[in-house]
Amino acid sequence: MPADADAARETAERARELERKAHVISGRVAQLDSNTKSIKSDLNALIESLRELERCVETEDPTCDSNEVRGAVYGARRVIQGAGPGGDLFGYCAREEETRRSRFLKLFVGGAVELSSARQESRLRLKEEYYQFRDRMTLVYVFAPLALLLGYSERVRPRALDATQIGYLRAFYPIALQLYWVWLLYFYTALALRENILRVNGSTIRPWWIKHHYYSAAMSLCVLTMQLDSPACEAFTSRFLTFTTLQGIVMLVQNRYQRFRMYTRVAMGKASPMDVASGELSGGQLKLLYPLLFGLQAMQLSVGTSVLWVVWTTYRIESHVMREWQASVAGVLFTLMAIGNFTATVNTLRSKRTFAMRKKKFGSFSKDTDHQD
Repeated sequence: MPADADAARETAERARELERKAHVISGRVAQLDSNTKSIKSDLNALIESLRELERCVETEDPTCDSNEVRGAVYGARRVIQGAGPGGDLFGYCAREEETRRSRFLKLFVGGAVELSSARQESRLRLKEEYYQFRDRMTLVYVFAPLALLLGYSERVRPRALDATQIGYLRAFYPIALQLYWVWLLYFYTALALRENILRVNGSTIRPWWIKHHYYSAAMSLCVLTMQLDSPACEAFTSRFLTFTTLQGIVMLVQNRYQRFRMYTRVAMGKASPMDVASGELSGGQLKLLYPLLFGLQAMQLSVGTSVLWVVWTTYRIESHVMREWQASVAGVLFTLMAIGNFTATVNTLRSKRTFAMRKKKFGSFSKDTDHQD
């Protein structure tokens, strides 16, 4: 009994000691929160002043149109983006409207979950996991439709299989195709979620690429509910599998090259550490990509319009065009994505040309900033 009493007193003393430590830590956390709010307020005021100077420089105001002013503005922006001893300051200086969550994000995770982080290491880990996820899924994006395309061809025009094997193929092919549509729905939804979270943490992903994944997920959901033996589904499936196989091959080359370019731009101070390279039909510095991208976009437009034409010509006579509404919606979405991708690629080319012209005009400033780097 005395031993039990001593053990109980010791346990109680340890509990009180832990309570005192927790109270001290709680006070320090409160002080840290107060200091963080003060830093946020100062940084927001600094950013507002910096934006006014940047607008002044962009309008070529005579009072701001000098290499000294441009160099100072550039250096201040570099410090905020991570060139200073404090690292990337977005986690401290982001205002409420800059970390505002999209409706898509609120729909899946709500508004109470804390998604933004002030620590640069945590945000960079989000970025690296996004890259790893996209690399893994791109391999599936290439080989899954390729296998289904070969199975579709063999199912329609048997060449290498006997009658028994053809029977098995025709039995299991619809299941494999449905699983592929489910995977596409997961893939595009996961990409949209991850990209929204990256935007909350300071990434400058263009809104179109996130909307592109919304449309792709909606298209996958529509196709998932189609009748596999309908003329519209037959027309859409073969064309879509061919397109995604070719798109996946381009994405493999594009992802590797653009990530290397992004790392270079971050190291040179031309991009934020949280910026990511677009993964689909977005262009880049590699000039070979543009003919491939424009060709894929033309093919995407052709797939969307051809499916709409098949639906119209097949069910127009029956005065029941909406009988295959899934194919109609998928065709419209595919057409919209082709137009949006083309517009985004053209805008990328225009922005690069504008940047080149500005760099040529302010060549001496570029040399000064390069020297500062």
